[in-house]
Amino acid sequence: MNLYLTRDGQTFGPYTVEQAREYLAAGQFLEQDFALLEGQTDWQPLGQLLTSAASTQPVEEVPLAEALPATAESREAVAPSGEVTQSIGTAEEAAGNSPSSSTQISGGHKTKKISRMNKGRTVVVPKQRSVLSKILSTLVVFMVTLVLVGGVMTGLYFAMPATMGPFLAKMGIPVETQSPAENTARNELAEVKVNPAKPGEVMLDEEHFQRLRISGIRILPIEGDKGLQVISSVDSEMAMQDDDLSALDPLADYIVSLDLTNSKVTDEGLNLLLQMKNLEKLNLEGTKAVTSGGIAKLKPLKKLSYLNLVRVQMDDTLIDTLIGMENLREVYLYQSGLTEDAIARLGIARPKMFVKGG
Repeated sequence: MNLYLTRDGQTFGPYTVEQAREYLAAGQFLEQDFALLEGQTDWQPLGQLLTSAASTQPVEEVPLAEALPATAESREAVAPSGEVTQSIGTAEEAAGNSPSSSTQISGGHKTKKISRMNKGRTVVVPKQRSVLSKILSTLVVFMVTLVLVGGVMTGLYFAMPATMGPFLAKMGIPVETQSPAENTARNELAEVKVNPAKPGEVMLDEEHFQRLRISGIRILPIEGDKGLQVISSVDSEMAMQDDDLSALDPLADYIVSLDLTNSKVTDEGLNLLLQMKNLEKLNLEGTKAVTSGGIAKLKPLKKLSYLNLVRVQMDDTLIDTLIGMENLREVYLYQSGLTEDAIARLGIARPKMFVKGG
């Protein structure tokens, strides 16, 4: 029965089981070297393989010359001088598998010297992969598959967010979902971006587009291609603030109507309205952070004709501001904190202005 041995990526053999034992005893082979019996597929440590082979290998007959005591008389009794050495040499040559060996009789004892083991005949035998290499290969395949699937799912989500969003949410993947109102606002903003209702070919960049979408405002074209109407969100948590007004800069020339009902805009934010040269209608109902001083900043808006200050706390100095806004034709002052005398004075100074107070 022959076997092969592997070490440092090289395979040696074939060797007989007896030769392997001899090389192991001489230190040429190591017990931890992996070996493979002919006809088998599993590599085993050499020591383990030789132990299992010993239990299955038939007992060999020992030559009489080796069984007798190693004395000169016994050697001569078996055969003439030199025949023992010759017979042993012949047996060694018959094996023909040892890389290099020599046998001699010295002092009645047989000794062997084995050298040049690495110059044996090389046989290519597939080496069994270790458990660690199998685990690493499996992990690599898993990671590559995961990346590919993730890329496909991401692409589908950006292509079809409304369809893929609920699907990914069911799988436990957190995604940003949009309410129907947000979807409507996004569609309206997209219309403004692509087709700005002819008041100039306006294109919103991604930063302004996202800011307007997050603010929850609505942008609608006014009938007759006159301009755009901007409506603040009715949701108190998404009410417009001063920073949101700056996102309207690319549309400033085309805004005709601005509804900031219940917004969080302040006097400082009203400065941003001065860029809206074509603004005709302004609704500040319920905007608590605006004062009479902020309204005074709107005097340069020459086209402003409608102003709603219902539930906005003013003082009587507002009347002088309103009188000086020559194009103002309609003013609503319910619950604005103005005195009756102040409202009456406005009516006398601007008799053609429609004033509703109380």
